Amino acid sequence: MFGREELNKLAVQKQTLLVESSLNRLVLRGDWQSLRSSAAWIKAAKGGAGGLLPGMLVLAPLAGFLLTRRHGRSGSWLSRATAVARWAGRLYDLWTRFSAHRQQAPAPPPPPAPRPEPRGG
Repeated sequence: MFGREELNKLAVQKQTLLVESSLNRLVLRGDWQSLRSSAAWIKAAKGGAGGLLPGMLVLAPLAGFLLTRRHGRSGSWLSRATAVARWAGRLYDLWTRFSAHRQQAPAPPPPPAPRPEPRGG
């Protein structure tokens, strides 16, 4: 059916495919590690007292609105970027004040324990 030469050729092709598969697996593993490390900031943004993620969800549409908004005059992209930077600075300051206030808010005192009624007798 198959000659010795064809079997040797198929064995070499099989070994080539196995090596190529191993290389692809290593490349995929490296890409996965790179993706995980580049997305680590998302976990950091989510962590701790609400994190930055809720703020980013609010600020992203606002930044888009400010970038596309026209003031009735045609401005350059630099003037729009400057306006966005000013607004972003103000909003960031507001956000940090709000976050600091929320973190420093004292816990409400526990309700007073009921006093036992005096027994008359």
